[in-house]
Amino acid sequence: MRRKHRQSDLGHKRRSIIAVVTVVVLVLVAVAAGGGYLLLRTKGSPQQTEASYLSGWQHGDYAAMDRVSVDAPRSGLAVPLRQAAAELGLRRIRLAPGPVTVSGGSAQARFTATADLASGHVWTYTGRLQLVRQSRRWWVRWSPAAIYPSLRPGERFVLSAAWPPRAPVLAADGTALSSPQVIAESGSLSLITGNVVAATAAQARALGAPYRAGDPIGQGGIEQAYQSRLAGRPSLTIRIEGPGAELTAVRLAATPGQPVRTSIDLRDQLAASRAVQSAGTSKPVDVVAIQPSTGRVLAVVERPGGFDRALQGEFPPGSTFKVVTASALARGGMRPSSTVQCPSQVNIGGRIFHNDNNERLGTTSLESAFAVSCNSTFAMLAAQRLGGPALASMATSFGFNAQPALGIPASLGRFTTPSQPVDLAADAFGQGTDIVNPLSQATVAGAIEDGSWLPPQLVTSPAPPQAGARALGPAILDTLRPMMRAVVTGGTAAGVGFPPGVYGKTGTAQYGGGPDPPSHGWFIGYRGDLAFAVLVEGGGTGADSAGPIANAFLRGL
Repeated sequence: MRRKHRQSDLGHKRRSIIAVVTVVVLVLVAVAAGGGYLLLRTKGSPQQTEASYLSGWQHGDYAAMDRVSVDAPRSGLAVPLRQAAAELGLRRIRLAPGPVTVSGGSAQARFTATADLASGHVWTYTGRLQLVRQSRRWWVRWSPAAIYPSLRPGERFVLSAAWPPRAPVLAADGTALSSPQVIAESGSLSLITGNVVAATAAQARALGAPYRAGDPIGQGGIEQAYQSRLAGRPSLTIRIEGPGAELTAVRLAATPGQPVRTSIDLRDQLAASRAVQSAGTSKPVDVVAIQPSTGRVLAVVERPGGFDRALQGEFPPGSTFKVVTASALARGGMRPSSTVQCPSQVNIGGRIFHNDNNERLGTTSLESAFAVSCNSTFAMLAAQRLGGPALASMATSFGFNAQPALGIPASLGRFTTPSQPVDLAADAFGQGTDIVNPLSQATVAGAIEDGSWLPPQLVTSPAPPQAGARALGPAILDTLRPMMRAVVTGGTAAGVGFPPGVYGKTGTAQYGGGPDPPSHGWFIGYRGDLAFAVLVEGGGTGADSAGPIANAFLRGL
């Protein structure tokens, strides 16, 4: 009995060992099979490779594209992609992955490319990527066709453009200022409009694709400042060219140019032109007229042409700056009837300031001193009653140190706060460091007429953003208006012969050095809703040189 039990136990143990071994063997086989599968499985998917490639392309990460590409140039994909972008004038490209079709060890991925071109066109096309499975990964099999399906090795993109008719620069009433007929009537208009010329190779390169040498472009003035608006967009043909091959990839439509409207009033412009043409002086003349209620520039004339001195020139204002100084005195409480002194000369800070021909009035009124343009009065009053900051604050109210937004290059007056009494005295009658031009002085006169200084406007559509108005206040207006009228009725401009209703201020602004320096002649003023500034460069006294031109302008309206 014991022996049978031992044999039975032994058989049971053998069967258990066999079972365990069998299980272990099966487990090892399974593990081996699974490990082989893991080792042989492809990493990633065609969709992931497409997404990585397109993302790198869109963001200019050419190294990322190289990492998922085969058959790429040895130097990488940066060279062919940058070359294609330069040929197209590519500004930006957006890429959207599309469907992927897999066939065994290869695949084709579609994508949508939206290319923003320098010409302003948007080219949208469907591209294709060829993918291949190698070394247990999916790759883009690169060729030029990955850029555009019809592009082959050795081929390139070539652009040709046909420009639509250029839009005009318009006067306020819609007349084309840029037409040869209108320019012939007032040549100064070309300072505003600019010209249309054939682009040089350098200009075409600066503008970028699709411009080429010989294309019409604006040079100077509005034609240049608003080149893209006036020119519109050309029709654009994108061709693929290479050895023995030429293919049109796409034709993109032209977009007509849009006109630029200005505030120029041809009636005022032609009247100013006739006044300058008929002037007895041979000196250079610059005229600007504005509408005080809006700040709109109505006329710009200068003789001879060339640099736009009327809008960008830099000249001492002479006694026309007394409008600013008198306004600061009015803000401080002085009125036309206020008693002042007008000696022939005065010593301030060690410098002698004198009147024209050493004229003296003695004790007089502020209005009389202003009307006859007594330098000594304003030099003394500035030093005694104002100070540099007060005069600078008033100049700011008249637009000094502001940047105009005319749509073309222009400048306004510049005023530097004086720190010494002698400099303050010189600034007070426009013979210090203050600098102006006819544009700035026309706005000064217009501010007295309207009651607020308004920034000048020239381009009205599309209108550049403008700064706000600067109100002067009734004390200034009640003081300056009668004093500017007195200049015309009984002061320095009384002999000019102006028509009724003219208010103004003469100016004789010395420049250069020497014991007897030459002078510019100024007259600034207004009549109704029209303000103007006339400058005769090197013309001497304002009443004798600029005054008659201003008079001829007003009488010619």
